[in-house]
Amino acid sequence: MKPIFDRFQSVVITSGTLSPLDMYPKILNFHPVIMSSFTMTLARPCLLPMIVAKGNDQVAISSKYETREDVAVIRNYGQLLVEFAATVPDGLVCFFTSYLYMESVVAAWFVLTNIHNII
Repeated sequence: MKPIFDRFQSVVITSGTLSPLDMYPKILNFHPVIMSSFTMTLARPCLLPMIVAKGNDQVAISSKYETREDVAVIRNYGQLLVEFAATVPDGLVCFFTSYLYMESVVAAWFVLTNIHNII
């Protein structure tokens, strides 16, 4: 998360599982300006869980330990988010297998320069 906090003045962290909220500023070493918790409504169909096995370039994408550092896999995850963000009207939530993996992927997206299309 440090690269994100260093680069951007305002950062919004959202999740369906961040509980208890006061634990995360300590873990991620930041001081929030505002922290809020909201209940989720399923009054309209707003969830579409998907399993995606290949990227546009037909490279298999997986969060298996053996492939999680593969540049093609990381690039394809980023491209997938960019494409979904172009069609999903209210935003996306992307889950990672761990915070460490999330930090690794986001750092790689900075290097691959597609972070600007994702955030």
